[in-house]
Amino acid sequence: MLDRASSSGKLSIKQAWNRFVLSGKIEGVYVRDVIADSWLRCYNAEVNHRDGYCQDLLPKEKIQQYIEEKKQLIEIARPIMRTLFKCVEGSSFVVVLANEKGLILESMGDPDILAMTKTINFLPGGNWLEECVGTNAIGTALVSDSPIRVSGAEHYCSKHHIWACSAAPIHDSFGNIIGCLDMSCLVGREHSKDLGMVVAAVRAIENQLHKEETQGQLFAAHKHLTTVLNTISEGIMSIDKDFMITHVNPALSKIIGMLSSHMIGKQVSSIIGDCYHIKRVLETGESCLEEEVTIDIFNRQIHCTLKASPIRDKSMQVVGAVITFREIKQVHQIVNKMAATQARFRFRDIVGKSDKIQETIRKAKVAAKSPSTVLLLGESGTGKEVFAQTIHNSSERRDAPFIAVNCAAMPRELIQSELFGYCDGAFTGAKRGGRPGKFELADGGTLLLDEIGDMPIDMQVNLLRVLQEKNVVRVGGDKPIPIDVRVIAATNKNLSLEIEKGIFRKDLFYRLNVVTINIPPLKERYGDIELFVEYFLQKMALKLGKEIPEVHPQVMDILNNYHWPGNVRELENVLEYAINMVEGNSMTKECLPHYLNKAEIKIEKEDELFTLAELECNAIKKALKKFDGNITQVAQSLGIARNTLYEKMKKYKIKK
Repeated sequence: MLDRASSSGKLSIKQAWNRFVLSGKIEGVYVRDVIADSWLRCYNAEVNHRDGYCQDLLPKEKIQQYIEEKKQLIEIARPIMRTLFKCVEGSSFVVVLANEKGLILESMGDPDILAMTKTINFLPGGNWLEECVGTNAIGTALVSDSPIRVSGAEHYCSKHHIWACSAAPIHDSFGNIIGCLDMSCLVGREHSKDLGMVVAAVRAIENQLHKEETQGQLFAAHKHLTTVLNTISEGIMSIDKDFMITHVNPALSKIIGMLSSHMIGKQVSSIIGDCYHIKRVLETGESCLEEEVTIDIFNRQIHCTLKASPIRDKSMQVVGAVITFREIKQVHQIVNKMAATQARFRFRDIVGKSDKIQETIRKAKVAAKSPSTVLLLGESGTGKEVFAQTIHNSSERRDAPFIAVNCAAMPRELIQSELFGYCDGAFTGAKRGGRPGKFELADGGTLLLDEIGDMPIDMQVNLLRVLQEKNVVRVGGDKPIPIDVRVIAATNKNLSLEIEKGIFRKDLFYRLNVVTINIPPLKERYGDIELFVEYFLQKMALKLGKEIPEVHPQVMDILNNYHWPGNVRELENVLEYAINMVEGNSMTKECLPHYLNKAEIKIEKEDELFTLAELECNAIKKALKKFDGNITQVAQSLGIARNTLYEKMKKYKIKK
């Protein structure tokens, strides 16, 4: 049975589940990656977490059709299922066989548990894919193509929280999934060896399916499978001692772009060229661990890592090797996932109902459907990265990496190596084996170049070349690496003025300025401050463990009339400070930072009346300050001609 530590873990998983179904965010160290990924799939598929009753149940005549299709599998699996059930008989277990589509074909178990399975249609004819009934051992094992145990609150649907299930996919001799075996019971009755028993039963079924093979072939296949299972794999190839290809998995066929039937029986060098690492494995029997290689095939280069392990016979002689290939971009995706570089925000997360923000959202949704480069303009704190993430998450690249780079935060001397990567020994202090840059890590996805206006001008030409040629050359290297990256640039600067000053390249501006989106400052988003106050107070109250306070009308007046130079970021900080200062159940103006109360006094003074001449003079001064004295832009913003502007400046004695 589960030990005390595991029980404590289940409580944490229950808490994480409760929060996830409300917020869509994963919390809690006890939520395994495979479960977290499944929850997210169910959340995005809008599976009802309060349910769990299988609505997709086929009538008996339809079930028979699927049973006929899997007649051989059922006949082989049935006696093995009986043996498995005998091991747990009397302990309220049910053993289930499903096809590769999650449709239950056969079930056997104790009478009491079989009666319970009827209450959720966990019986022949029921569809137990994730999109139908949420996270469960059968559906999740089929998606992940791996054995899995799903217990209690790890299930996405609450009706399944009383169940503990173990399942493993069944494969044919070509590695294709043809079914799934599951063993389920009520939580508290499971054993630590349940999953191992299911896996052993699946292996027995697979071995029986391959019974036409000779005993010697079965032993070699066992050694082969053991080696493969001990290898972190993507594309897999096995060769014999004469360098002849004996097996290729579907993933490698996809990477190479060639059918397995066109590779098996050929010399490995005829497919991927001569490879020193493979020769060394066969000649010395020593494994090769994660070497970075480039394969030239069909006039294209495949950048990948290679790992090779020897296959030995009974006498421990090397009789072949298993070679694992993983495309560099897949390695980068794993790195990005571990580094939490995936985009989190979606359009539904953007707070605001004002006309300006709704128009901005509309433009961003249009941009999301296009592959074009996007330029986000807006003051600091307006949420440029939030919009970049939402555009990425609504695009065709949503499942690929999202990498954000702050061009203003990188040291000048490291910008090139950070963006484009470097080779082994490129400079003093370079890591052994080199390192990919942000462009490579974002391959297939989106790269946000934040604060692009602060990038040194001598680096801008290198960036322009990458954008034009769609490949990068690492520092210290000479081989171009193809990349497929969508660039979103963001800045709080007026790039037109930066071009006039000679600190931003005009050609780079034109390359970036394809789809331009202006994000309005908070002071122009009329009616949105109330929404932000409600949103941030709920968020902060949960974070600080406080009740959500009532907001005094005077506080709202101050917040609505303040000019918010720090925009949404400043408002969030102000409200966090204020909720910390609240002692009762009401937020008064005394809870606000001191400078906001000063701003209230200034607002009261600004209620004085001014002459039209004074207003006109002040408007010209503000515009000159905003546009750094650029007469053309000032005149355009005020809606007057340049000559008229000069006349009024002379009239009011305003100096440029």
